[in-house]
Amino acid sequence: MNSASSVRSASTPCLCSPSPENGLRILQIREAGACGTMATPPEEANSYGDAGSEVGGSEVVQTTGGAEAAAGAGAGLVEDVCVLRPALTVSQRARDYHYQPQEKPGLRKCVQTKLRDSFACSGKCLKNAITSKVPILSWLPEYSPRQSLLGDVIAGVTVAIMHIPQGMAYALLAGVPPITGLYMAFFPLLAYAVLGTSRHCSMGTFAVVCLMTGKVVGELAGTPTSAATAASSLGEAAANSSSVDVGGTYTPVQVAAVVALMIGIVQVVLGLLQLGSLCVFLSDMLVSGFTTGAAVHVMTSQIKYLFGLQVQRYSGPLKIIYTYKDIISQILHANPAAMVISGLTIATLAFNNEVLKPWVRTKTKIPVPIELLVVIGGTAASYFGRLNDDYSIRIVGEIPTGIPAPALPPFELLPKVVVDSVVISIVAYTVSYSMSKIFAKRHNYQVDATQELYALGLSNVFGSFFGCAPIAASLSRSLIQEAVGGVTQITSFICCGLILLVLLFIGPVFETLPNCVLSSIIVVALKGMFLQVNDLRRVWKISRVDATIWISTFLGVVIIDIDYGLLLGVAVSLLVLLSRSQKPRTACLGHIPNTDLYLDVSKYHSACEIPSVSIFQFGGPIHFANTEYFRTRLEVVTGLNSTTLASAKKLLQESQAPKADGAAQPDKEVNGSVLGDKKPNKLVMLFKSAKNGRKHKHLTISMPEVKHIIIEMSSVSYIDSSAGKLLVQLYKDYSAAGVSLCLAASSECVLEMLEECEATKVIGHENIFHSTHDAVTKLRGVELSSAVAGNSTKL
Repeated sequence: MNSASSVRSASTPCLCSPSPENGLRILQIREAGACGTMATPPEEANSYGDAGSEVGGSEVVQTTGGAEAAAGAGAGLVEDVCVLRPALTVSQRARDYHYQPQEKPGLRKCVQTKLRDSFACSGKCLKNAITSKVPILSWLPEYSPRQSLLGDVIAGVTVAIMHIPQGMAYALLAGVPPITGLYMAFFPLLAYAVLGTSRHCSMGTFAVVCLMTGKVVGELAGTPTSAATAASSLGEAAANSSSVDVGGTYTPVQVAAVVALMIGIVQVVLGLLQLGSLCVFLSDMLVSGFTTGAAVHVMTSQIKYLFGLQVQRYSGPLKIIYTYKDIISQILHANPAAMVISGLTIATLAFNNEVLKPWVRTKTKIPVPIELLVVIGGTAASYFGRLNDDYSIRIVGEIPTGIPAPALPPFELLPKVVVDSVVISIVAYTVSYSMSKIFAKRHNYQVDATQELYALGLSNVFGSFFGCAPIAASLSRSLIQEAVGGVTQITSFICCGLILLVLLFIGPVFETLPNCVLSSIIVVALKGMFLQVNDLRRVWKISRVDATIWISTFLGVVIIDIDYGLLLGVAVSLLVLLSRSQKPRTACLGHIPNTDLYLDVSKYHSACEIPSVSIFQFGGPIHFANTEYFRTRLEVVTGLNSTTLASAKKLLQESQAPKADGAAQPDKEVNGSVLGDKKPNKLVMLFKSAKNGRKHKHLTISMPEVKHIIIEMSSVSYIDSSAGKLLVQLYKDYSAAGVSLCLAASSECVLEMLEECEATKVIGHENIFHSTHDAVTKLRGVELSSAVAGNSTKL
């Protein structure tokens, strides 16, 4: 050992007591003056360094300052700890500390292990498997009525009251009768209460999902059924026969049901494929921009009810532009009565949300059921004022009583709704699972991503046989359910019981309810979505790249269409992710004197570049997409181009080699240092012309002072085979130019990849170091030998 350098750091309890089993030696010195660093004598450093290399230990030198140091720290004594250990390459580290890599099993062994674990069966294993797939069996036996029943009852009644107006209103978004919204609050909710892992999410109608479903309903509802199409192909005679049913078209309920069935199938398949983490590809900015853009579509779809207009329904790209064109052209034909009812309803709801609700919240957790009161008031006013007959106000219409009989959805429509169903299923799951995680974290329980897929999928499949549209978690209802004291999914059963009473006895009461009242409820509920614009303002100050995701998603949803906008947002998110991965930050590191810290010289003025050593830091993974960027940044940051260096070295050797015939040499000047350049680590080739205009050139060749390049790889999470080839090629190129290339602070997975790429056979383990400080200490051992004898690093 022949060199060392010291590091000061705050002491920790583990360093304040001897550890004989680790060969750790601590020296504590108290001084009257300021805190300082003590270097052990060379003999002692050698003896303990050798012992440490054998047992994996190190020497700790602890010095404690006096009053001045205490005053500088604010309180107590300041303790500096210096750890003396050998400078390590990865091969020395593996040898001294008994590195034992885990054996990687082959494909056959992996399959055997997976099959053995999957089919291993015991009583406990079987019980866990059943309870994990049917979570109600795990929490219901442990349910405590004394602690939870009161909160669940209050929450169930409150959420049921919210379900009635919201379900009927959001059913309009899906293009189905309002009663379907109540069906969606009953049948799928029963299935989710049994299969779901979230205790606070209120499933049922959700504005964005209903709007996306309404798009499909608008495209397919009213189209001829398969029987009618077959009849028309058989000719008029066959069409009139009793064996063929003609004239049939798909109803909105049938289309919504088949969409729900397809969404359920997609979600179950995603669960079988263990793709519960799929929602990670939908970032917060993407979801925020998407829901804000969808809110614009929701509001646009309700304008015709608010103003009493007859507006054609459009589909496809730019549909919102065509819709507003029709609205503007018909605005003079609006129904004044509908506008008055809408205005009064919106004003009442807004007054409650902005004034009454905050005041009531200070008195009780139970909110005022203002939506239900508005529905009751609108129904009564319409009934007694004969608004439909006298003022042409569109009303809900006939509402059947009882529970609908189960019926199979039209399976022949499944191929036509696959693409839309995949998009809707991902959106519904992302919203629901994100909300589930929020509540689970707040109340300290776990939600299973895969089981949530199963629960949502099977709930949609179950509901599709009763004419239900797709469901998702509602933010407003879920927040209310949590706020009023809901604890478990018993809340859902209580809610379903009240909804059942409405379906059996109370449904026809709402037949005279004006559609503009339901539209007003929807529009006021969109306030929270529109306020997500504040997310853009906040993120714009932090990262304009993330803000680009929000803007592109929002504009894509509003201008093009909902599904296209979502795909555009996903594409932009992936491009941002790839660009950040392709061009991570790089830096030239300098040494902080008397420490083992190496920091960016452009940001830390105390960091000093080390003569003869250039340290390059790469801040991300190295893969096939950024290998050229890595090479370019290495040359720019270090100022060393391997090709130019090799050419200069060749010219230098030729200039120093005497010619045999004694011919006159060209006028060349060779210099060992860089001339006329502010950075001494760069290669400069100067071509000067004589003042008299002669054509011969005076060539000045300056070789750089840097003899070593260290690539600091602590931020490199992984490399691929292309990166391994690049590092090998760089090592060869710089070696040919007379500059050694070393790697430092590589993670275990990077080292394993280097081994698999056989890069270590070329670079050599002796050129791969445990840390940057180890590499610098080793490479500059001769220069540092005057400080402390021995090839060691003091930390």
